[in-house]
Amino acid sequence: MECDHCILRVGRAIASVRGVTEVDVNPETKEAVVEFEETRTDLEKIKAAVREAGYEPL
Repeated sequence: MECDHCILRVGRAIASVRGVTEVDVNPETKEAVVEFEETRTDLEKIKAAVREAGYEPL
């Protein structure tokens, strides 16, 4: 994630996952802090959304 567009795209992809309640993407650390309802989604679904957006989650 090098540019503002990339950060926005990753953030939107994560936010689109049902059950995600908050997303904060940090361009300096290249990390995203995600809060989600464990009864509605899981980490694998969030990672899949990042992949679908064209990025590889760590």
